[in-house]
Amino acid sequence: MSPSAESARPNRVTVVTVTYGDRWESGLATTIDSVLSEGDTDLIIVSNGASRRVQERLRGQAERMRGRIEIITFDQNRGSAPAFGAALACAYRRDTPILILDDDNPLPPGALPRLDAVARGVRAASGRLSAVACFRAVNPVHAQLRAGVPIRTAFAELRPGAFLSTDVFRSRRGEIVSPIRRVETEGGAAAVAALPNAMWGGLYLPRETAALRVLPPEEFVLYADDNAFSARLRAHGVDIRLCLDVEISDTVDWRVTTEQPRGRLRVPRVLRTPDSDLWRVRYQYRNAAYLSLEQARSSSAARVRLAVNVCVRLGLLFVAALAARRLRVFHAVARASLDGLRGRLGAAYPLPGGGTPTAR
Repeated sequence: MSPSAESARPNRVTVVTVTYGDRWESGLATTIDSVLSEGDTDLIIVSNGASRRVQERLRGQAERMRGRIEIITFDQNRGSAPAFGAALACAYRRDTPILILDDDNPLPPGALPRLDAVARGVRAASGRLSAVACFRAVNPVHAQLRAGVPIRTAFAELRPGAFLSTDVFRSRRGEIVSPIRRVETEGGAAAVAALPNAMWGGLYLPRETAALRVLPPEEFVLYADDNAFSARLRAHGVDIRLCLDVEISDTVDWRVTTEQPRGRLRVPRVLRTPDSDLWRVRYQYRNAAYLSLEQARSSSAARVRLAVNVCVRLGLLFVAALAARRLRVFHAVARASLDGLRGRLGAAYPLPGGGTPTAR
């Protein structure tokens, strides 16, 4: 059967991932091998402006594993939202459960049947459709939830009026209830926590949830596009849970490269961004500002709080940038934040291998 057939594929799971640049040795090869080692999996890979060398290797893998790998090629990097959107649209036509992975997320053995069992257990307990996210140590919020930190405390950016993690109006009393719950499954009880926002890597959509055919908003391009996708799932009645018993490890831990040497003045991580990576912080702050404004539309008080929090965060960042002589990064962050508050989304900033951005 052709990998793009629009008929049901009994007992199969479709795994989707996106790669760009030259990431073969940094995790892509290991991730592909881990997926294909599971006999009931098929793989959709979006080559999102990947190097010629990576494209050649992908074609070679597809030839060797004929019928199990499908490659979608974008000549230029269009961002994660359009790429994952294309992969999901293709996967939805197969009528299978779907697992979304980053290209440096090797699949742990036995993860798929466990995730499916947890998804069915969540649905049996709640009567609602479900999606299940794997635990990822690189996400500090996941670690907080596993430690029992309440959801509203861990997800500070979800409070109306907050800007990223900045909220000067936050009540210090907060919640004291642990978010961890036990769900009964065929393989025994599983520890789960409600998850307002799920990362792309490690998100499992059982067949019934995949049948909704929810796609991410492409105008986010990247950063917070997974949050917007989570919001669309929730709007369709899907419960998203973090499964603390299934962990996906990243082959490259980005936290190590951002740690500061001991004994030096602590400079905010964003100010240590090299000029070649400014596209990252631009999209991150722009989309965060946009989402914060959307959440603050509920009341005039929330909009006032947002204005104060934006001024506080950017003001402190300006002082730090002045001291660290990194005003170029601050200007990029400030302009991007203003773009988000003005609702200017789309491919506004050049991506690696992305050519000239489209008009806003």
